[in-house]
Amino acid sequence: MDLIFHSEHGETLDLASYLFHVRKHNVIMYIQNKEMRSIGKGIVPHTEDWFDFLGKNYIWVFDSCSCGHLQDWLRSRGELVFGGCAQGDHLENNRQAGQEWFKELGFKQPFSKNFTSIDSAIRFVETHSSRKYILKQNGDAPKSINHLGKFDGSVDMIYHLNELRKSWNSQEYGQFNCDLMEVVEGLEVAASAYFNGNDFLRSVDGRVVGFLNFEEKKEGDSGTGETCGEMGTTFIGVDDSHLLFKSIICRDGMVDKLRDIGFHGVFDINCIVDLENPKGIVALEPTMRLGVPATSYEFIEGLGCDPAEIIEACARGTTFDPQIKEGVGMVMCVVAKPFPCEMDVDEKATSIGERLWILDPKTGQPSPSAKFEDRLEMGPWAENHFSDEQREHIHLYNFEFAVDEETGEGCYKVVSKNGYLLTVTGRQGTSIKQVRKSLIQYIKENLYLPGMKYRTDIGLRIEEYEDELV
Repeated sequence: MDLIFHSEHGETLDLASYLFHVRKHNVIMYIQNKEMRSIGKGIVPHTEDWFDFLGKNYIWVFDSCSCGHLQDWLRSRGELVFGGCAQGDHLENNRQAGQEWFKELGFKQPFSKNFTSIDSAIRFVETHSSRKYILKQNGDAPKSINHLGKFDGSVDMIYHLNELRKSWNSQEYGQFNCDLMEVVEGLEVAASAYFNGNDFLRSVDGRVVGFLNFEEKKEGDSGTGETCGEMGTTFIGVDDSHLLFKSIICRDGMVDKLRDIGFHGVFDINCIVDLENPKGIVALEPTMRLGVPATSYEFIEGLGCDPAEIIEACARGTTFDPQIKEGVGMVMCVVAKPFPCEMDVDEKATSIGERLWILDPKTGQPSPSAKFEDRLEMGPWAENHFSDEQREHIHLYNFEFAVDEETGEGCYKVVSKNGYLLTVTGRQGTSIKQVRKSLIQYIKENLYLPGMKYRTDIGLRIEEYEDELV
């Protein structure tokens, strides 16, 4: 199969590399952001001229929520596209539009309001301080400015907004644009499934299949530190016989809504749920794109099939059984300095240039590189630090592979400043606790980079609900 990855920042290197090295498809990668174009160099083939692949029977794979109009245009030309769409981008980027969409689908939505001025947000909270609020950023503002109100009278939110007013950098972030949403108590959970433009992909017995997933968005164990997007996720493979999954994904009108906007891809809704009342679900936000780090699990670890078959079925509008693996699995993010800092800092304060060592788990020593003469025989992408088994579980993001042509030695090096390095996935164990323990051990035995860090409590917050969820 021929696939071209049109990536905003290189986020889908994990999937592109897996399809290229393990599944042996013809893969090309284009990265929009010029500062990120070294990501994946020497790992998968790259291009800077994506338009050269028009009309050549490639399947286009997008990972952003900013290229919807381009994806719609490609589809109008007869190209096969897996990803989002213009209206999907709008629903994700405009939280108020997303809230109205959810209300039309019958979700129980809390109060939510958009603000384009910090002063107006402060005045609102001061006037309506009987509620607690969560502040969520829009646009290019860093996720670290998000804040979950904790105290009565919203005193901490008012303080947080006042501090933002002092430090807001309009040149870097643009005009202030955030949403205040009423805090809703309950279990945070998301559900995801694959949509082919007409319907969700189904198993051979006709059931919609997908995942429940539970994100950990804080930097440190026990939910401490900065809000940083995501540090890891627990997955449960399910079908529509699971009441919670069905209540989120398979509600009346969902298929019509996705069909009407021309969506072809993986669809995810993040929610707050009262497990005693699944009908009282609050939907927080839709995601109509490949997620980070969800892709490493939903398209690699959690499947019993070639993910390219799912991509093709969704792009073509045909049926296919995704063969998801039922039960518990997990993805952990491995990061290093300056993560989770999202400011431009001096290279000396980052991990750029650090070497990733892929280890032989039997010896704890680095795996050997292919000899240069072997590379000449096998081609430029034949680096073999990874065993076949490791390629199923270790998924690179922020690396290139560079080879010294004189010695034939090569290595993986960090190529951008942000410190988000890779993900590691696993399913070994029959409980959340066992899967987490085995995955931590796997990280220790199979890879090393100076200063790397990861959360060691992924899934801990849902262990008390395990009997109800699995």
